[in-house]
Amino acid sequence: MTATPLRVTALAASAQLGGTERVLLDFAERAFEHDIALRVLVPRDGPLIELLNQSGVPARVVPAPKIMLRGSQQRGRLWSALPAAMALPLWARSLRSHKFCQEANVLYSVGFKSHLATTLPFGKKVVWHLHEFPPQTTGRAWKMLARRVPDALIANSKAVAEAWDGQTVRRSDGQIAAETGTNRPTARPSDRLVVVPNGVDLDRFKPRERTGWIHQALGIPAPARLVGMPAVFARWKGHEVVIEAFRSIAESIPDAHLVFVGGSIYDTIAEREFGEALHESIRLSNLGRAAPQFHILGFQPRIELVYPELDVTVHYSLRPEPFGRVILESMACGVPVLAAAEGGPLEILEGVRSTQNAEGQVRSAQNAKGVSVGGWLVPPRDAASLSSSLRRALSLAREELWQIGHLGRVRAEDHFSARAFARKVADVFAKL
Repeated sequence: MTATPLRVTALAASAQLGGTERVLLDFAERAFEHDIALRVLVPRDGPLIELLNQSGVPARVVPAPKIMLRGSQQRGRLWSALPAAMALPLWARSLRSHKFCQEANVLYSVGFKSHLATTLPFGKKVVWHLHEFPPQTTGRAWKMLARRVPDALIANSKAVAEAWDGQTVRRSDGQIAAETGTNRPTARPSDRLVVVPNGVDLDRFKPRERTGWIHQALGIPAPARLVGMPAVFARWKGHEVVIEAFRSIAESIPDAHLVFVGGSIYDTIAEREFGEALHESIRLSNLGRAAPQFHILGFQPRIELVYPELDVTVHYSLRPEPFGRVILESMACGVPVLAAAEGGPLEILEGVRSTQNAEGQVRSAQNAKGVSVGGWLVPPRDAASLSSSLRRALSLAREELWQIGHLGRVRAEDHFSARAFARKVADVFAKL
């Protein structure tokens, strides 16, 4: 006799293809392997819906009030926060009446707006997936809600778990991940919070033979070395610091080229304006050069084909990253990474002497040049340090870079597969 599948309805705050939505896709494509019948509801249309439906996961739009969606498109977002919050219960009531919610055993919230929606009574078990640190201005209120609303919480890194709780946190394998704060016997999220690092599809993101298609698309000479930065166009992602760092080495390494991969995927004034400013920075950086060394490739729906063309990937956010998906994707493709040494990247690019798989077997050793497993950790918000690290990385032969990238691939296989991620998330639902 076949067991009845567990019915889980995911509430997404967006149908665009940011990092949070890609993590949801990783789980959605594998939920059936764990006897979970997953359905997804979003506040407005977007590419996520088509991808989910193509994967056999029903996804529908439950339209949210325009005033709730309009906040990010206004210059003064704080001014729009109050009316948007007042409109949120209208969306929550529409969600509650939708059959996907009525038939669900568990509601799985993956964004701040959907977290808020679950504060209204649904009569279901609720799981919050925490992909971000608590907001600076309203963090205390969010932590209070985290104590009272969800039946379980999932954090994508130890750093995020500690920020939401600040006390003992248990990883998905039952081990202690962190222990801070006081020993007051209070009901805290740690009682229901597990750390489940994001995973990567190792069949999609994998080492491939270099074809040179980026060189051809941008008119870059074939032997040139590429430093790539895949990231949404947002100021906090650090594009300007990366330009500053690369500018200081560009003349001495004329065969190196910096390629920004991405665009403004969200319809916000801040992203549109920064995207325009970034194009202007690229134009100015190329002035006076015999040939352009700064480039924008644009958004690539098949980003897995970008990494194998790169010699090095840069991930250099100006504030701590909750996780750092780009780092993991690059490692899975066997490409070394330079990343800011704070937040989630510290947990991915661990500067350890060996990495062990689940059976405790040592699979790789730290590179003799002092790099972490799969790349370099660089002091954050420091253009000079980033410049020095870039120079060091580009001084290596491609064979040496390949060896560093190979260690990253091994670490991704052992610790960050999408299949293991989906199993651990499914375990959280099953325990409810």
